[in-house]
Formats: sequence, C-alpha cells, structure tokens
Amino acid sequence: MGLDADRIEKAAIAIFVAQTNWATPNPDNRQIREWWDAQPDMVKDATRRLARAALESQTGEPDPLEWADADMETLDSRTVKAVTKDGTIVRGRTVAIHGSLDQLTVEGILQPLLMRLPGEHWRLASGWKSLVFYDKTKEQ
Repeated sequence: MGLDADRIEKAAIAIFVAQTNWATPNPDNRQIREWWDAQPDMVKDATRRLARAALESQTGEPDPLEWADADMETLDSRTVKAVTKDGTIVRGRTVAIHGSLDQLTVEGILQPLLMRLPGEHWRLASGWKSLVFYDKTKEQ
C-alpha cells in the first residue's frame, strides 16, 4: 500500500509548522501556506522525506500472530495498533507485566490491553475493541 502524495504533503506541512519559529503564536492557514510555498525546493523535499518516513512507520504490515496462545516473550516489545470501544486508535510498543494476572500494556498507557490468568488464553481487557500486532522490530 503506497502513500499518496496528498497525505505526504499534508504531513510535511504539519512538520514544517511544528518546526518553524512563528512571529505570531498561532499562524492561520494562509500564513502557513504562503511561508511553505516560499521555501526552497530543497527544504520542502527534505520535509517531505521526513513526513514519508513518519507515515511509513505507521503503516507496517500486520503480523498474523495468534496472540491468544502466544507467550510473554513473543508479545513483549511488539508494535501494536489497538482500538478502544469508543473508536480511539492507540499505537505504540507493548510492555509485558508478569504477576498473578499476566498483563500486556502499551507504553505510557496504564490500562491493560491484554490479560490472562495462569494457564488460560490471553483476552482483550475491557475497554478495547480490536488489536493488531506488527512484526517484531529489530531494535533492542
């Protein structure tokens, strides 16, 4: 699945806005567009490369992992996309917590994502609608 040019351009402009030291605290869309259009192609191309990399990092291929039967080591430090029952999308890296009740959370979010009692299968914790794991990263 390729990224379309419009998405990349919008993301590039968002990066540009965040990195620019504006004379006024909240520039309007006209100011942003005029300043973006005035940038040399070299600056715009470099910002587009950053935007493409950021977007591609969020669009990896899902791993067909059977998480219900997976062990803690397999699930720990995986990249996930989870959707809450109210539709909020959460992306991040998983953290496995072993105890009387095994839990899996997303870094920075205290609410459990997956839970299991000893000897049982993993199940989605309350509040979550869906969960997708991505290939385990090579980073340590």
